[in-house]
Amino acid sequence: MNKKFALGKLQISLIFCLIFSFAISGGIFFLSQMIGALILDNYFIKTSYIETQTNQAVNDFKNYVTDNDLSINDRDQMARWVRSEKYVNVNIYKDGKLLYTFDSNNSVVSSEGYLQNPILSYGPLYDIEFADTSAQMSMECYFEYKYYYIVTFLGVAFSFVCFIIIILLFINRKTSYIGLLENEIKILEGGNLDYQITMHGNDELASLAQSINEMRKSFIERLENEDKARLANSELVTAMSHDLRTPLTALVGYLDIIEFKKYKSEENLNQYIHNSREKAYQIKHLSDKLFEYFTVFNTEEEDLALETFDGIQLIDQMIDEQLLLLQNNGFYFEFESCVTPFQIEINLIAIRRVFDNIFSNITKYADKSMPVKIKCYVKDDEWLMIDVENHINQNLKAANGTGIGMKTCKKIIEKHQGNISASKIDDMYYVHICLSV
Repeated sequence: MNKKFALGKLQISLIFCLIFSFAISGGIFFLSQMIGALILDNYFIKTSYIETQTNQAVNDFKNYVTDNDLSINDRDQMARWVRSEKYVNVNIYKDGKLLYTFDSNNSVVSSEGYLQNPILSYGPLYDIEFADTSAQMSMECYFEYKYYYIVTFLGVAFSFVCFIIIILLFINRKTSYIGLLENEIKILEGGNLDYQITMHGNDELASLAQSINEMRKSFIERLENEDKARLANSELVTAMSHDLRTPLTALVGYLDIIEFKKYKSEENLNQYIHNSREKAYQIKHLSDKLFEYFTVFNTEEEDLALETFDGIQLIDQMIDEQLLLLQNNGFYFEFESCVTPFQIEINLIAIRRVFDNIFSNITKYADKSMPVKIKCYVKDDEWLMIDVENHINQNLKAANGTGIGMKTCKKIIEKHQGNISASKIDDMYYVHICLSV
């Protein structure tokens, strides 16, 4: 019920505009009435306009009576003249008695014999000759009223015009903004997504403009991400095709030698078989990496099943597993475990992939004569920090890997609302992991 009748900011602005316009136009009306009345009052006081008009009306009435040979009893004819004048009331007296009163609005005729002092009530008396007798008359004139009416009419008209102008200015401001939004949306439709939508005010139209801007930014970001993903996939396919082609070509060559018996001795045969197995495992390793990459990149954040673990116990366990791998491969290490208790919410399988990738690279490219250093600590009671560093084996041939492992790790960590970075400085290789706790 409340939502149904809730007023929006645009409606409230319109209501305030109506109230403001009404107040301004009302003030203009009253001001115009005051000024107009003041001007007319000064004019009537300083001039003899009313007196002149009254004398003219008295003479006109006398001439009307004389020209039409009216008797004192011809009330209808006298009433007709009064009606035609609009701003005149006529009183007829005979021997000090009020006989008739002709009202310009209703033309009411009074009864005879009503005793009244005419001088005190109706101003000066004028002698008038009827066809059958002599009498007296007084006249009440309101000729100035028509000018006050004109001032009132002009004040109403001017106030109404001001009211309409203010409303139209407000509406024009909003319609102009709507037209501007329409033109700017057409610019976006034309493909110029970098164009910034103009924002004015803080009503629903401004909110609409902001929403369009946010939508535009989201669309740009989506397009950029798609371009990046397309470029990354293209680079990945190119790199993987090269990395797969090399061992695959060698494998086909070894198998051809074996099939066509081009080996010289049994020892050569066993060597070719051994090399074939190595190339086959290399191809399998690359295909597993590729499968893992697409599995991770095609999994949404909400698809990750997160579980809460005791942080120190879990991290120590996973790193101990990797340290055993290092030890079996002839590496020695320095491990500094975390001392601050914490809880962490992760997908265990995904995080294991990260550690497998990192320590697998260490076994391939690290210098066994130098220690591998691992340090874990909690920062600001909010972040788990894991730092891994090792010396690079300078005796290895340049390894141009696809980088698929680190890309997979980065995607997994990002899905856990964290970040991972890898850097190489001189002969040192650093990996830094940050996870929310």
